[in-house]
Amino acid sequence: MVSSAHLWHSDLHVANIFVDPSEPTKVVGLIDWQSTEVSPLYFHARQPHIIDYEGPPVYGLDRPQPPKDLAKLNGNAKKQAESLYLQQSLCSLYNTLTYHQNPHLHAALQFQKTTTYLLLLLARNLLVDGEATYLSQVAELESTWDALPGAKGSIYPFSFSAKEREEIEAEVEGVERGMEAMRSIRETLGELFPEQGIVRHDQYEESLDALAQIKEQVVEKFAKTEHEREGWRKAWPFGE
Repeated sequence: MVSSAHLWHSDLHVANIFVDPSEPTKVVGLIDWQSTEVSPLYFHARQPHIIDYEGPPVYGLDRPQPPKDLAKLNGNAKKQAESLYLQQSLCSLYNTLTYHQNPHLHAALQFQKTTTYLLLLLARNLLVDGEATYLSQVAELESTWDALPGAKGSIYPFSFSAKEREEIEAEVEGVERGMEAMRSIRETLGELFPEQGIVRHDQYEESLDALAQIKEQVVEKFAKTEHEREGWRKAWPFGE
């Protein structure tokens, strides 16, 4: 069942969800359906955004335990430990409820921990992560090929020359620099950053001005040659 087809709206956020002003918990409409797709459940399954947990993975149905030295911790260390324990407990509760109430979803979440799923995800994310990242991961499979499901005893089916591997590594470095640049822009602009392409209407002009000012700063920080500078300027995603 984890591979059965499911309809999924993959761009649900506050700007795409309309609610009844007199009854805010009542959803009356959804927009931006162009990103909706039908695909296997294992590609859709994920932890709800409301949990908002990014700590160490919480697997299985066992309840997490607080640190044994919790009582000995002081100040921020104790608060952080308590917060982590509560977040992990919430994740564990979600895992348990899913296991009992939606076993197909639970099975899909478990499948996401397998090598088979990671290989399927490589091809799916080609247009998102880019060809360079994809090829880099394919090249890395050579060292672990025999450990993959069904691959034992077969020949690794790809071939990359030393020059090709160098080019792939250089392109991956470029991708990483681009991601670093985006993180830097987001941190610098704060609420003026156009998250999901949206800013508050009363901050529109201010956001445009801030983006224009930061553009050359980003280009100078991440571009090493004039050719790269021109490439960064052309690829700038926030208008002129």
